[in-house]
Amino acid sequence: MKAIVAIAIAAACRAALAVSLMVPGEGSTVPLLSEGQKAFFGSPDAERLAKAGDPVYRAELLALGWHPQPVVFVWSGINSRKEKLRFRIWREEDDVCVCDTNFVYLTTGRFEWDNFRVGCRYRWSVDVAGKGSATSTFTTEDRPPRLIRVPGVPNVRDLGGWRTADGRRVRQGLLYRSANLCENATECPGEPPRMRLDEVGVHFMTNALGIRTELDLREPKACAGLAGSPLGPSVLRVEISSGCYTQMDEPWAKKACCKALKCIADGKSLPLLFHCSSGQDRTGTLAFLVNGLLGVSPEDLVRDWEASALWKDERSWFNRNNTYAALLCVMDRYPGETLNARIEAYVKSTGFSDSDISRLRALLLAP
Repeated sequence: MKAIVAIAIAAACRAALAVSLMVPGEGSTVPLLSEGQKAFFGSPDAERLAKAGDPVYRAELLALGWHPQPVVFVWSGINSRKEKLRFRIWREEDDVCVCDTNFVYLTTGRFEWDNFRVGCRYRWSVDVAGKGSATSTFTTEDRPPRLIRVPGVPNVRDLGGWRTADGRRVRQGLLYRSANLCENATECPGEPPRMRLDEVGVHFMTNALGIRTELDLREPKACAGLAGSPLGPSVLRVEISSGCYTQMDEPWAKKACCKALKCIADGKSLPLLFHCSSGQDRTGTLAFLVNGLLGVSPEDLVRDWEASALWKDERSWFNRNNTYAALLCVMDRYPGETLNARIEAYVKSTGFSDSDISRLRALLLAP
């Protein structure tokens, strides 16, 4: 009888400790952009163009922020404050665990995590030490751009996630863009450039993002004093002083463009992060050329370019009525019935060959 009672008590305890995963619901689709961000990227092109330099509009964009919207996880069923819980998230396309953390003495759980890939399926679990677990799945909304939160470094995004004209997707997790990782040397006279990253940020970029190469597009005087990458000795630092907008037809800018594209097309350099100072002009120009070569639509090319307005208010300079329009004017000097064709013709004029383009597409386009 005592044995039967003991078994009943144990079963009751197990039932009391049953974990219920509530949010996200099984098989649900979760957004990675806020409603305001989605409204911005989803608004008609003509509407965004008409308001590009408007100060009120640009202030509204700044208020939206450049960070992704975190995914909220909620679970219940833990009725004891003496349980140790393990929380994990896996990306199912490659079965990589992107989050593994522990909680102690939680009864009802709520946790936030971000920097997910767009249009990707994940599973998550809560394990009660030695007493069972629960697992559920969700899919992230297929709405680029993929914004990334890195403490200390603004304007970080994945070039991947966009769809091409033939329905393929630019691969995520291989090519990133951002503002600079440290202050310009010209802003720190007589001392080393001030770092923007702390140890947590460095660890995230080198481990979670897996960055192997830092491509710095700034001019030499801005990079003075940097002996290596701010991301540490495991990351190769490459400096290529690059141009933007009307400069792109000048011989020096074409040479720099070809060098930068060849660096990206070298599979051993990936995952790669490229940046200038603000991550908008030189960085935006290179991103425009890369995604244009990959077949991303003109509408999405400008959406990706405009996303920098979510963090920096330079409406008198950084708006489509001058800078982006100037870049399009350069591309219009080259043959092709579509913008993507003209971008390809321009890139070939820099010395980046057909075989180089094929290699770039093989690396960065999902099959």
